[in-house]
Amino acid sequence: MKKTLYCLLVLLVAIPAAFAQEKPSKLTNHLTPYGFFRTFAIFDSRQNQAGLEDLFYYLPLDKNNDPLTGRDMNANPSFKLLSITTRLGFDMSGYQFGSTKVTGKLEVDFYLMNGSAASLRLRQAYVKLLWDGLGYADNTISLTVGQAWNPMSADKPYSVNLESGTPFNPFSRSPQVMMDAILGKNFVLTAGAIYPMQYRPTGPEGASENYIKYGMIPELYAGVTFRGGDFLARLGADFISIKPRWRRVKDRISFITPMLYLQYSYENLKVNAKTLLASGGDHLCLMNGYALYDYSDPDRYLYTPLRSSSSYFSFSYGKKWQLLCMVGYIKALGAARPLELAESGTYKGYVDPADIHYFTRGFKNIDQLMRVTPTLAYNAGKLTVALEYNATYVEYGDLTKIGANGLSTVKPHGILNHRLLGVLKFNL
Repeated sequence: MKKTLYCLLVLLVAIPAAFAQEKPSKLTNHLTPYGFFRTFAIFDSRQNQAGLEDLFYYLPLDKNNDPLTGRDMNANPSFKLLSITTRLGFDMSGYQFGSTKVTGKLEVDFYLMNGSAASLRLRQAYVKLLWDGLGYADNTISLTVGQAWNPMSADKPYSVNLESGTPFNPFSRSPQVMMDAILGKNFVLTAGAIYPMQYRPTGPEGASENYIKYGMIPELYAGVTFRGGDFLARLGADFISIKPRWRRVKDRISFITPMLYLQYSYENLKVNAKTLLASGGDHLCLMNGYALYDYSDPDRYLYTPLRSSSSYFSFSYGKKWQLLCMVGYIKALGAARPLELAESGTYKGYVDPADIHYFTRGFKNIDQLMRVTPTLAYNAGKLTVALEYNATYVEYGDLTKIGANGLSTVKPHGILNHRLLGVLKFNL
C-alpha cells in the first residue's frame, strides 16, 4: 500500500514537470491505420431480443401465443446478410514531451443506421499519457483519457460473434479517466472514473445518463492484475451511484459489482473465464436492475438492487484451423431485500412490476440464461472464414406473479433459439 501511495504522489508531482518544456523533445507524428472488412450471415430459428439489425444478440423472445390459433407468433425464423461492422482505426504513437510519452487511438465503424443506410459511429477515441521509471525503476504509470473500453468488459471470451459474450460478459465503452500503475514485473493496479454515456443506466425515464449526471458521482472502477508466465488473473469491482428521480428529491441507490477473470495460454491453446456477482449492472448490459420498495417519504424513495450470478468459460485452439467455444450462464438471485412496498406506514404488498427498473434489452421475468457457441474458423493470412452455432436457452417466469424477492413464484418455462452465424473477415 505504501508503495502504491508513493507512486501516486510521484505521479502528481511528475505531470506538471513532464510538460514544463514548451517544445517537444521528440515528435514523430506516427499514425498506424488498422481495420477490417467484415460480413455476417445470420439464421435464427425464432425472433430474438437483439441490437441493431439483429447483429448484437441477447436472447430469444418469450412465447407470444395467438389467441385464436394458439400458435407461438415468435417462433418465426429469419435470415440476414450484413457488412455494417466493417471497421477503421488509427493508432497514434511517437509523441514525447519531456518524460511524458503520448499515444492514442481513434476507431470507427458503420454500425449506426440512418434508415437503410449505414453511417459512421465512434467506437473509441482516447489519448494515453505514459511515464516510465517513476519512483521505482521498474514502474510505469499511464493515464487514459477519452472513450475506451470499460475495464469490466475488456476481457472478452474467444468468439467470432459481435456481442463478444454479452450479456454474460459486461459490455461498455465510455468516456473515462483511467490510471494503470505497473508495479514491478507481475502486478498492475488500475483505478479511475467513468461516465456511462452510450451504455446508460435505466430508471423511471428509461435508459438515461441523467441518473448519474445529476447524481454528481461518476462510475468508479478499481482492480489489480497479476501476470506470471502464461497465466493472468484479474480482480476488480465496478461502483455506480445514481439518482432514479433527480428533480429536487433525495433519491439515491448505489451498486457494487465484483469480478474475477482468469486466463491461460500455451502455444496454440488459449483458455479464459470470468465470473461476477452483478448488483444492478444494467449500464454494463447485464441482465439486472433495481426495484422500488418504499415510497412512504415522497422526497426520498428507497430502492434495492437486483442481483445475479453471471459467468462464462471459453477456449481457442489452433492457428490456421481454429476451434473456439464459449459457454455462458446467468442465474437471477433476486432483490437484496424484500420488495414489500410501504405506503404511509402500511404494507401495500409485493412490488408492482412497473416499479422494477431493468436493463432495457432484457426482461424482468428472466430466471436463468444459458448459451454455448462451438465455432470453426479458417485463417489464411489476413482472411478469416468462420461458422458459429449458437444455442441460447432462457427460462421465463410469470411477470404477474412476483414474490418478495422480485422473482416469479411459478415454475419458469424454457425457450430455445438456434442461431447459425457465418463470418467473412479481411484485415487491412
